Amino acid sequence: MSELACVFDVGTTGARTFIFDVNGKLIAKSYEEYTIPKQPKGISEQDPLIWWNAIRKTCNDVVKKININDIIGIGAAFQRQTVTFLDNKGIVLHPALTWMDGREETSAKDWFKEEGTRRTIPKTLWIKKNKPEVFKKISKISFVDTYVYNRLCNVIATDPTNGVMGILNYNTLKWDENLAEHYEIPIDLWPDVYFPGEVIGELSNVAAKELGLKKNLPIFMGGGDQQCAALGLGVIETYQTKITIGTGTFVDYVVDNPVKPSEDAPIFSYPSVIKKKWHIEGAMFGAGSMLKWFKDNFSQLQVNQSSEEKKNVYDMLANEASTIPPGSEGLLFIPLYMFRKGTIHGLGWNHTRAHFIRAIMESACLGAQMCLEMLEAIGGRKVSEVRADGGAMNSPLWAQILADVTSKKILIPEVKDAAALGAAILVFYNSKRYESLGNAITNMIRFTDVKEPIKQNVRVYKKLYRAYAQELIDIDEKKRVTGNL
Repeated sequence: MSELACVFDVGTTGARTFIFDVNGKLIAKSYEEYTIPKQPKGISEQDPLIWWNAIRKTCNDVVKKININDIIGIGAAFQRQTVTFLDNKGIVLHPALTWMDGREETSAKDWFKEEGTRRTIPKTLWIKKNKPEVFKKISKISFVDTYVYNRLCNVIATDPTNGVMGILNYNTLKWDENLAEHYEIPIDLWPDVYFPGEVIGELSNVAAKELGLKKNLPIFMGGGDQQCAALGLGVIETYQTKITIGTGTFVDYVVDNPVKPSEDAPIFSYPSVIKKKWHIEGAMFGAGSMLKWFKDNFSQLQVNQSSEEKKNVYDMLANEASTIPPGSEGLLFIPLYMFRKGTIHGLGWNHTRAHFIRAIMESACLGAQMCLEMLEAIGGRKVSEVRADGGAMNSPLWAQILADVTSKKILIPEVKDAAALGAAILVFYNSKRYESLGNAITNMIRFTDVKEPIKQNVRVYKKLYRAYAQELIDIDEKKRVTGNL
């Protein structure tokens, strides 16, 4: 009998279900993209039901490929900084305000200095001020994980990696009475806090029928997607670093204690899924999603061809980009995802589709380098190697660009969906299949490729990085964006 873990990865644009065995081998996976209606600028809402429907569909897909009696437990990883609200029957009172939603009610400058990490507080305050009839009915403030766990096992719960977005105390990792009083958000509105790996309940009969699973499976507390990804890459020791390039670019650096945010260095501290460890994290939103934008709007011929020839369209785009030299002959992209915009610099008549594709790939890596520089300065030590995951690492070209831009050795894992693997490690370790977390990491994580920086490319990217950094600073200071907001 093979022992398996079922893992849900609930992201910003879609959800996945994974099946892993005890050795970390990916047995099956399925992905469902959300259908989200077009919304006005500054507004980003999601009906939580789309999360559950995507989980339900993908889970029913993967269980066709396995014996469900082999599953020993359920784990999960989640998008962070998204919040919704439940009444006393668990019914959603208002669509979730995602991390991309710009509606906030605070003095932004003062709030950033004191509570910059707590991204769900201003969204909750917006509801309180602008929709008081909703706020009065709230029984529980719900993160994405809270909603999903309630559907799975009728438990209203979260963990510190998500709870830190609310009124969590950095020292105790419990809800903070002083913050509750300061923001006038009652402490009893927040969900119960469990630590990653704890069993919080069992799969209900209703959920089991919807998902095609057997009832009473233990539900293991998971964590935020980036913290789970760090575990899935074996990044758990102080100074270890990982980069994820997916919808956005995220850089996480392990430290022993949280670091207070600064306006000069937009780096935030999050609890790790490992006790007594923290992450300092930098992010550039919109990095990977730019390539999807390019594919959707300017690559219909390639999309059709990929369908006819059963090829991956992103592999086709990467092949185009590989014909262009490092630096894209001066073409530079800068994403401004919070404005749903981006800027293009250095455009010349010599630039082609392939230049645009490579410049998009380079932009994600340049953003990673900017974050990495700040993290190394704050964390106190430069790193010689970085472990990297996300969809971009399926492209050897993109992985090499990352090595060249950062001038670091890049380790590429067998499982590029490291957040899901991290959640699976929590399941197997906490169900006593491994005697130590170290043994679980050693047995379940494998690196199948290494990219070393190419000296001549490093020189090119150092010049390009200076231009990128200066343009980004200028845009931030001038708030210069194109079109009407």
